[in-house]
Amino acid sequence: MAATAGFRLRAEPLKPGHLAQIASAPDACTTIEISALQSLLVQSWFSRLERLLPDPLNARLTRVIALIESSSELSDQIASLLLMRSSNRRNSCWHLDVLSLTSPRHFSRQQGLRLLIQHALSDDISRCRSWLVRCDPTDRPQLDLLRELGFQPLRQGRIWNPPEQVPSLSSEQHSYTELPPGLCWSPINRDNARQLLALEQSSISPQHRQILDRQWCDLLDLKGGGSSVLTVEREGDSQVIAGLIRRPWGMDSPRLELLRGPAWDERIGAGLPAALSELLKQRTFPSLLVADDDHQLGEVLGNQGWREGPQEMMLGRSIWRRVNQRSLAGIRPIESMLGRLQPQHPPLPTPSLAPRR
Repeated sequence: MAATAGFRLRAEPLKPGHLAQIASAPDACTTIEISALQSLLVQSWFSRLERLLPDPLNARLTRVIALIESSSELSDQIASLLLMRSSNRRNSCWHLDVLSLTSPRHFSRQQGLRLLIQHALSDDISRCRSWLVRCDPTDRPQLDLLRELGFQPLRQGRIWNPPEQVPSLSSEQHSYTELPPGLCWSPINRDNARQLLALEQSSISPQHRQILDRQWCDLLDLKGGGSSVLTVEREGDSQVIAGLIRRPWGMDSPRLELLRGPAWDERIGAGLPAALSELLKQRTFPSLLVADDDHQLGEVLGNQGWREGPQEMMLGRSIWRRVNQRSLAGIRPIESMLGRLQPQHPPLPTPSLAPRR
């Protein structure tokens, strides 16, 4: 809790009374619908009950923490919301995303962000070891604060927004029929999820993989919303060469991350326009997240009319675990394989400082 001159900041889980305060605030962010906040409130309730169940729901529930500025003279004001989403079924890594509603009256943005993240790191329900948060790389004060709290930069991406003029239906169908032979866009399923996971892990650093702690079954929870994989048929086998993965962040419009391997494959440039035209058929056009240094994909998106947007940096924080605390199947302690090493001769007597007789 932070306090200054009769005012104070506090962080607490989202409550029903907070929804009325957000709706009645004169300078509240109008882009957030009350129905969406109600959905987040229900998810927060279920996230508290999930830890009491013998079998977790694995529903990727969202926890919400509200940053409140209060005083003895003025009514409470909700300045920000912190959304916490689990990135895997084991709840070992959580994503943090801050939604700014209003500007604090007597506190800086960094003070509020510090309080929110510290509250999340000590959350007794998530109880995880790793965290991910996104940040504008040009926002130096926020970046310095995250570094101070233990977050390290992992990767930098570029957001691409849909074209301003959407093609007509006839042109969309025409671009879809031009998918080259041997290429196919398919939904994520149990057969291709392992290949997609290998593709994702090859595009991020070992530290990022350790923090994310993702398994192939976790990708099955990201189906829908345009998530799909680009496969190549070769002698009856399917090989995944690219993927579109849904990345829910905050309450923004839908976003998909475009993944590929380290080496550029010309077939990705040939098959990507068909997937882009399918995305423009959705009710809400999604944005795309691409690695900032991926100039090949950027050129393909630019040729399709997609507009280059701002940069986005991913930062991670992890509490490294000892090996003997992990559940590693098939690995035995070295003592059980070699036994206790014994000297071949009896130990030498310990020298004594007593006088000789």
